[in-house]
Amino acid sequence: MPPGFEARSPKPEARQFRLLVVDIDGTLITSERKIPEAVRQAVAAAQARGVRVCLATGRIWPSAEPFVLGLGADPPAILANGGIVYDFRADTVLRQVPLAYEHARAVLELLRTFPQLQPHLYANNRVYVGRMNIHSDLYRRKDRLVIEEVGDLLAFLPRAPTKVLIIGERHALVEAAAAIARLPYPINIVFSEQTYLEVLPTGSSKGAALEFVARLLGVGPDAIVAVGDNLNDQEMLRFAGVGIAMGNAPPELQAQADYVTKTNDEEGLAEVIHRFILDGGEAGYA
Repeated sequence: MPPGFEARSPKPEARQFRLLVVDIDGTLITSERKIPEAVRQAVAAAQARGVRVCLATGRIWPSAEPFVLGLGADPPAILANGGIVYDFRADTVLRQVPLAYEHARAVLELLRTFPQLQPHLYANNRVYVGRMNIHSDLYRRKDRLVIEEVGDLLAFLPRAPTKVLIIGERHALVEAAAAIARLPYPINIVFSEQTYLEVLPTGSSKGAALEFVARLLGVGPDAIVAVGDNLNDQEMLRFAGVGIAMGNAPPELQAQADYVTKTNDEEGLAEVIHRFILDGGEAGYA
């Protein structure tokens, strides 16, 4: 097996893939938030062979749109870590799973005991904070978002929020995650980056959204390749026939993946597309 491409399980039989599902941050784009030209060309070549290429991200549509359209990705897009499936060509939300109001309220109340952490409330395709701080400013610039100040998130909290993103130092997020897990609710929490902890709708994930998309398109799991770089991608990788982790993914995700490719800054996604779709599929990589 070529360097930088490590098998985590026995190589399956060669098959024709019909759907490629790709995370954005840390997977599609580099650390400079750009789509490498080699990746863009590989995606176009895969699409020319009839493979549908969809993006799955924690971002909401205003933040994901430049990458979806810039890549020429196919609909639908999986947004908000699986909470929304959006057909951007038809401007139609195909699936939406809101975060339970009681769960969001309990988390926001608890976070008042963690003043070093900054919660960001997603609702109605917008992002809200109580007051902007350095975490929110960096996040706003990184993800090209408009973040609105509302003063008191608890007082503002709408009935059907999308998710809560908590930003801060990892050790504080780990403590907060443990405290949230002790709440008397089945609250879904997952790390999406080293300093990002996300509170998501119960039963919702990129994996659940991918299962919905697969049924919608009539594509079986064995015909799907999924590629991601963090723990919020693990259910998506498990559902796909082949789940691939980036070389920059944490060890926990790499250990669960079928294969590990190069990093996002080394055009790992282009390598995946060439190996599995363009250059003879899995049979060519014994």
